[in-house]
Amino acid sequence: MPNTLVTGANGFLAAHIIDQLISAGHKVTGSVRSVSKGEQILATHSEYEGKLNFVVVSEYAKQGTWDEAFKEGEFDFVVHTAAPLLDDPGNTNFERDFLNPSVGGALELLKSASKYGKKIKAISVTGSVNSMTTGMDIADRSFNSSEWLPVSVDDAIKANHSYISYCVAKAESEKAIWKYVEEHLKKINYSTDVLYSLFNGTYETVPDTSFPSYIDVRDLAAAHILALTLPTVANKRFLVGGNKYSSQIAVDALKTLPELKDRLPKDGHEAEKPLRMDDVLGWNEKLGLKPRTALQTFGDAARRLLELEKSLK
Repeated sequence: MPNTLVTGANGFLAAHIIDQLISAGHKVTGSVRSVSKGEQILATHSEYEGKLNFVVVSEYAKQGTWDEAFKEGEFDFVVHTAAPLLDDPGNTNFERDFLNPSVGGALELLKSASKYGKKIKAISVTGSVNSMTTGMDIADRSFNSSEWLPVSVDDAIKANHSYISYCVAKAESEKAIWKYVEEHLKKINYSTDVLYSLFNGTYETVPDTSFPSYIDVRDLAAAHILALTLPTVANKRFLVGGNKYSSQIAVDALKTLPELKDRLPKDGHEAEKPLRMDDVLGWNEKLGLKPRTALQTFGDAARRLLELEKSLK
């Protein structure tokens, strides 16, 4: 059963998201600013009993405010809907009531998720057309996903108007999220970081090799399935693997991708290191495992990273 965190759980949109997640078989944790907010939801939705629980986060932008939720939650997914309300009469100061909660709340959530959310597969964030326009020209022209609100933080401070404050805060929050994602893309996991660092400008020349062999994750997955079904390998401890690895081998494979032509480090001069793989090869054969080539493994992975990179621009 997937475990999903929904922020701003007592909001109008969040209520529908929670309902659909529970219907889809998710266990849901909702963030609320007080215990009473969660109690109100359960009081009107008794059918959520045992399927929905709450975590109290009173100050979304406070440093480390989301840490405990992610330490205890073991979430698979996160849906971030929480945002300052436009129609709250108490929200009168742009920086205090709109900008800091919007930007700080989103970034603190992402930081805690990165640090403690080891199982997280995806995060979705509620945006707004107000991050592109104040709405004055919305009927006059078309908009696209590359546009941003042409109103600055300084403009919002000078205007001191709740609607302008709301719009600018939504834009600045989303910009901050995309910046965070872009800066932390290479930290998805160690394996991805190693490959991405070979064409993201980290190295001028091919770096020394950090480990001597590799296995394609798809081959490793296949090995697990084969181990379930082959009686000849039952009750055995065995080594499986791909092929010999070096940074130069990976770079040579990446050279076959035209889009990486001008992004790869110059060839290095690392000495060839011997690697005995007799036992690995023997067990690969017993399993019927045929590992993918370096070209397949690193080429496929690089193409996917390029797709992700492009989507963030």
